[in-house]
Amino acid sequence: MPTYDFRCLKCSHVFEAVLSFGGKQRPACPACKNAKTEKLIAPPAIHFKGTGFFKTDSRKPSPKKSAESPVEKSTDTPAKKSTEPVADKSKDPPSTTDKKNP
Repeated sequence: MPTYDFRCLKCSHVFEAVLSFGGKQRPACPACKNAKTEKLIAPPAIHFKGTGFFKTDSRKPSPKKSAESPVEKSTDTPAKKSTEPVADKSKDPPSTTDKKNP
């Protein structure tokens, strides 16, 4: 059975009372015994336990790093390949100092 908060309209005493869900009768004030009380709005006393209640619970778990492997995988993107032609370094360009005079 749920617990509700009430306030006395005569002495302003705030108290709790356990009532059934469909109960319409209001309890009398325990301090002054006045029958005129009002029901206060309070947040529900509920606590979610377990998984599946939060936004982060639906995400896939991140891959765990293995302690067995000493080599870490790089997460960097591979280097971009250049589209410029690469000069062939096996052939030396003609030197200007080795010119032979005719």
